[in-house]
Amino acid sequence: MEYPSFLEKYFPKETIEKIREKALSLYKRNGLAFIRLTQDYKKILRGTVFWEGGIVYGYPKILRIVHLERGINRYFKDGFYVEEKVDGYNVRVAVIDGKPLAFTRGGFVCPFTTDRLPDFFDLDFFNGHPEYVLCGEVVGPENPYNTETIPYVKEDVKFFAFDILDKKGMSIDVEEKYNIFNRENILQVRHWGPFTNNDIGKVKDLILELDRDGREGIVLKPSKEGKTLKYVTPSSCLRDIAATSTLMVELPAGFYIQRIFRALFFSHEFGIPLSDEHLLEAARLLYRPNQKLIRDIDEGGSIKEFFQIRVKNRDAVDGLLSHLRMAGVRVQSVSIEKINGYYRARFYRVFHKGTKDLRRKLKGFGFFD
Repeated sequence: MEYPSFLEKYFPKETIEKIREKALSLYKRNGLAFIRLTQDYKKILRGTVFWEGGIVYGYPKILRIVHLERGINRYFKDGFYVEEKVDGYNVRVAVIDGKPLAFTRGGFVCPFTTDRLPDFFDLDFFNGHPEYVLCGEVVGPENPYNTETIPYVKEDVKFFAFDILDKKGMSIDVEEKYNIFNRENILQVRHWGPFTNNDIGKVKDLILELDRDGREGIVLKPSKEGKTLKYVTPSSCLRDIAATSTLMVELPAGFYIQRIFRALFFSHEFGIPLSDEHLLEAARLLYRPNQKLIRDIDEGGSIKEFFQIRVKNRDAVDGLLSHLRMAGVRVQSVSIEKINGYYRARFYRVFHKGTKDLRRKLKGFGFFD
């Protein structure tokens, strides 16, 4: 595949030839050519997007800690802020050729999120800050990427801003970011601080409160330079299992093992034994949905995941389904109807690999494990 010449602004020709097959992916959206980086290359992060007029840097990975107190003491020396970690999907919003576009973590333009941007915040924000990339989480039950139930967003979706990247892809100062969000009236994640290492007890109390409220967890950001960390509540581990249990044959075993260990580390550090109720709920979430799934597949069904979204423009539905298929997701439209000025679309994702695996086992085929 021939790559646009603008890529040579960022890489020598010999580098392009070297990484084109394993790290570069070309696609077109809104009449523009985009090249996304599909894996980290030196200091340039996966999800970075190149286009004729510039570059949108990828969002950095965040270190996870499972022992809160020792993680804070290890990584923070000069104070830190705590932000709520909300459970949705990560997007970066940038102005491309005069129009704000929303990019997924992997570097795709998301037609759904881009369509809904005017509902999330005043796009005049970029008139005063054209060089900024606004980072946030889209959360709620009517999104096209995940089906986990969120207790604080009952319908549709909301956008919670949590970061601003400058033209070099670096996060701006934490307090400056908060001031901009407040001044521009942009909905942001809840935040607390600044804290010092003497405030770990307060942070632990905050985690307990978030857990009782069914929230996902926290992100800890340094007051000055340093690592950003994330830490989740044990209740979020159960919700992850609930949302994905019927996809067990599609996901790596480590997905579930990690969530079990997060809960175990929480129990160890906080001195709170995992209750029988918690343990029974974890078992129920793993067994009951899959018991029904196996019965359905034995009767000719398949593994499906249903989604519902609402968009302003009808073309955004087709654009989203095309985007998902381009990303390798098998989707099937169910219905599209216009309600109260929005197009309400329902579709489902089909998991052929997992379906085939379970169906072969049900037919008596043997396998090596």
